Amino acid sequence: MVLDSGVRGPDSLQTNLTTAIERALSLSTWVSSSRERVASEAFIRRRTQFDSFDGFCAACPCDDDTLGGVQRLPEDERDAFVARTTDFETWAEMKQSAAVADLVTLQNV
Repeated sequence: MVLDSGVRGPDSLQTNLTTAIERALSLSTWVSSSRERVASEAFIRRRTQFDSFDGFCAACPCDDDTLGGVQRLPEDERDAFVARTTDFETWAEMKQSAAVADLVTLQNV
């Protein structure tokens, strides 16, 4: 019988766990410093009313249809928009959930 199921040995498991822990520890930094996007397109399609992050930014009631425009919007207005159009109550909750989803996806958990 051939075992070709991709069983990982202790070395690869330790490497993957170390990587996962490092990413988890840097999660808050990644969430707060993202300049391009805060969520994958798949996350946006699954957890919001939009088909893309660009669509999310365009629909947001901000002056600039970019992530920067969304971030410059007053917190209460931004959170109200997020609560109306996503599965989340706040912008911070959405960003953290997206970061965790990315972490899990990257680690194949």
